[in-house]
Amino acid sequence: MNINGEHYTVSELPLSQCLSIFMIASYLYYIRFHSIITDHEFDEISQKLLHNWDDVTHVHKHLVSVDDLRAGSLFNFGEDDYPLIVRGSADMWVREAEEGKVAGD
Repeated sequence: MNINGEHYTVSELPLSQCLSIFMIASYLYYIRFHSIITDHEFDEISQKLLHNWDDVTHVHKHLVSVDDLRAGSLFNFGEDDYPLIVRGSADMWVREAEEGKVAGD
């Protein structure tokens, strides 16, 4: 996946960043109807978080449950359930991805 113009595999990402991406990607997919990472990458992130949940340290950890990770989804979240920083980060990620596509053409 591309983050800030760099390519990363899920295994290279710290757990806290995985939780951020999990929430951002869920927001984009379920609320904004936009996929920013592949289904495979999202599933990998869900599994990595699930298998390392006790070691995850993130300010928004309390919003996500082990059941959410098992389901590989935050489909039960409404727009207002996502913190503002997640929504803003999602918008920025989409904007950067779109700018990158245009710049590469």
